[in-house]
Amino acid sequence: MKQTILNKLGMPPFKPLPGISTGRIQTIASLYFPYNPFINNTKQHIIPLSDGDKIVLVENRPKNWVKSSRIILLVHGLSGSHLSKYFIRLTHYFVRHGYLVIRMNLRGCGVGRGLAQHLYHSGRSEDTRAVLAWLAKQFPQSPVTQIGFSLGANITLKMAGEQQPMANLDSVMAISPPLDLAASVKLILKKQNRVFNDYFVKVLLKDIQILHQTFPQLPPLSLPPISTLYEFDDLYTAPRSGFKDANDYYTRCSSWQFLEAITLPTFILYAKDDPVISRIKFMQLPHKENFDVLITKQGGHVGWLGSTDKCCYYRWMDRVIFEWVNRFDQKHTP
Repeated sequence: MKQTILNKLGMPPFKPLPGISTGRIQTIASLYFPYNPFINNTKQHIIPLSDGDKIVLVENRPKNWVKSSRIILLVHGLSGSHLSKYFIRLTHYFVRHGYLVIRMNLRGCGVGRGLAQHLYHSGRSEDTRAVLAWLAKQFPQSPVTQIGFSLGANITLKMAGEQQPMANLDSVMAISPPLDLAASVKLILKKQNRVFNDYFVKVLLKDIQILHQTFPQLPPLSLPPISTLYEFDDLYTAPRSGFKDANDYYTRCSSWQFLEAITLPTFILYAKDDPVISRIKFMQLPHKENFDVLITKQGGHVGWLGSTDKCCYYRWMDRVIFEWVNRFDQKHTP
């Protein structure tokens, strides 16, 4: 299956850059490897949600874009925002090739900080559905491809499988999705991966401190010492979001249970050496005609820093994403 998809996309197999072949190094290096393109023509949209919160979308539109053309909706991962480096790179790439790009800030993220008192989490599919409904009103003739990364990929797959209205959405992509949230948290708590756990916990604790300072009507923040992502979800995410505990949250929101119901054309990209996302469910993925599944041996988490056989270094992940969308668009857009 892997080679068939790569042949279809006209892409070489993934080959990690020399010296950064492990999943942990790929994951970390992808955040610091140089390539920061400049993006202009940026416009912000504030979207009200049904519970009173608001989120912010950041739009980048090419000059030659017409209202019947495809829209790319990007959904970031844990601790991300519209300024996440993979968002910037992909926005630059897609806009340069004529696509309108919407970078979605999940609740309280990026320029949306201070506009939402409820939390974003792995199950907030209603928020992306609200964004799709807004896009359908603004651009009723434009098809949409939603591309989620990590936590945003779980949201994307969950939404696609819930069989509720999704407006003009006609395709989805999930990059490094945590199909099984509980198994992924267990993986991140292993000794060799604790650097990622510690980073996420530090950022999340800082975020909720700012949240409670911004919204004094929230209950006082009183938590015991928290050192793991599981503890944070069990003591804060779950009770604040209507779940009994972390296990209830993971069980109800893991995207694995929604895959069979997905009817849209779907692309899933995952690396076996991902230090953050458990591989167990990827070995059991259903064989569906509408699914393109690409599982690489190496690549890390939202990483895939690789090269061609001619040693031309580039972001392999970005090229794969663009080629899949571009070929789908050429085939399905009149």
